[in-house]
Amino acid sequence: MLFNLVNFGKTILIIAILGTLVSCFKEPNFSMTPNIKYKDFSKDLILDEFTGGTKDTIVVNIEFQDGDGDLGLGEDDKADAVANNNFNYIVKAYRKKNGSFTAYEPLEPISGFFPKLADDTKPGPIEGTLSYGMDFYHAFTPKFDTLKFEIQIKDRAGNLSNTVETDDIVLNAIESN
Repeated sequence: MLFNLVNFGKTILIIAILGTLVSCFKEPNFSMTPNIKYKDFSKDLILDEFTGGTKDTIVVNIEFQDGDGDLGLGEDDKADAVANNNFNYIVKAYRKKNGSFTAYEPLEPISGFFPKLADDTKPGPIEGTLSYGMDFYHAFTPKFDTLKFEIQIKDRAGNLSNTVETDDIVLNAIESN
């Protein structure tokens, strides 16, 4: 009888430990509206193979959280979104002039699209880092042009995230001899 009580006690202890471990891995409780946080950016000087000119490629990294995981567009959704300029990565550019930033529109749109980030068959909270690239050709960019960007993302339900702002980014900063 003592042996059975000891085994029973071990079983209860194992169940209690497993229950504690499982409770540690509860799904996070994120809002259904995406939430983003600016992380950082990288900038690379690239030689464009088609034009032979140089360009700065900027990659902005933002951290995101979304309660139902409906971020990004599938190929079927993207065609309709492109036709209607219904971007899911929304960028507003600001150029520094005389010490102040003012809104400006680059020659090519810099807002765009990112692909689905989760499987539709398993909706639930997701989080991670989203990286988005933009190109700025030196032929159309003043020397030492200073920009910053405001960024929002939109989920498939149409919910807009909060807005984040990047650090200042200096473009076309190469010196010629």
